Amino acid sequence: MTGSVHIKSGKLYVVLAYKDKSGKARTKWVSTGLDAHNNRRRAVAMIPDLLQKYRGLEQLSVDSGTLFTDYAREWLEVKRPTLEKSTFDRYRNQVEKQLIPYFGKKPLCEITPRDVSVFYSQKAVGGRADKRSGTLSHKTMKSISSILRSIMRKAIIEGLITRNPADGVPLATKESSQQDEYVFLNRDEANALLKAFEGNVLHEIVFVTLYYGLRRSEALGLKWSAIDFENNTLTIENTVVKGSTIEAKDRAKTQGSAATFDLIPAVKEVLLNLRDKQAEYRRLFGGEYYQSDYVFVREDGKPFRPDCLTRSFQRVLKTHNLKPMRYHDLRHSTASMLYDMGWDIKAIQTWLRHADIETTGNIYTHISNERKRILSTELDDFIKF
Repeated sequence: MTGSVHIKSGKLYVVLAYKDKSGKARTKWVSTGLDAHNNRRRAVAMIPDLLQKYRGLEQLSVDSGTLFTDYAREWLEVKRPTLEKSTFDRYRNQVEKQLIPYFGKKPLCEITPRDVSVFYSQKAVGGRADKRSGTLSHKTMKSISSILRSIMRKAIIEGLITRNPADGVPLATKESSQQDEYVFLNRDEANALLKAFEGNVLHEIVFVTLYYGLRRSEALGLKWSAIDFENNTLTIENTVVKGSTIEAKDRAKTQGSAATFDLIPAVKEVLLNLRDKQAEYRRLFGGEYYQSDYVFVREDGKPFRPDCLTRSFQRVLKTHNLKPMRYHDLRHSTASMLYDMGWDIKAIQTWLRHADIETTGNIYTHISNERKRILSTELDDFIKF
């Protein structure tokens, strides 16, 4: 539907052009109540509201037979060639387990902003597809919302609907819940965590992850060939991710994620000891030892699976009664310790290799707020009247 301003009998009208159910072009004249003289700008300013008010005229012309289920799956297939396999698997999981169970049987043209709002509200109080207790994280809800808007945007372009029912509908989850997902260890807490992992097969990978703020995929993808012990450099250039399958990539997550660091002396010592240890394992296992160039592997040489690394990490935390956290919170903790050392936001962005400074800024803000909370508590304990 489009709108334009016309004059009739000395008055200004907005003429709405649309197609009826049969596809025939129609127009509707709407009086603005304005005289034609010097009021054209005011009349033009009225067009957006009138398009919204009379949007139902063209609603009749959409394909009422297209179900959300079919169109969402079609959208997935269109997106597949442009996405990493792991990203596509995540999108498909969210479409099949979250969006289709709720919207699936509805025709696209019947989905309203209220439907979307109720969907968000339901997910905010118990949206897990695995039926476990707890709610979806704010990050997951943002991803689902983005997918829904994208599906509907494509439907608009193809003329199946005239407006996007997901536009402008706020998520029911609290924005502050995103902060609850972050865990920031200070230096003492990080040292306590490393001590808990001493003697564990994960000790070295946790150690290096904390120092360099690596993503899980980057830590798992680190290769011996990327470490130069003579020139003291360590290069991030490979990743290992898990979608429906384990996928190794000969590149970093993004172009900006690839980087070469100075090999920190403490890390160099840990890695040299690990290399010697693996040489001994290679001797003990003989022909059964799994040969690869990956740095962080099991005793028999087999690389860690991303999901197994996460579960093993959680078991150690639980065994030692440590603060609950995700593996990715080691990366957040790197940012926290750099913050405590006085690094500014741009320096932290460079170290963590965030593609844009907004991502670093969000983390930086959360750290700042957490430090302010701690300081206020300390002051409350210190000043007594």
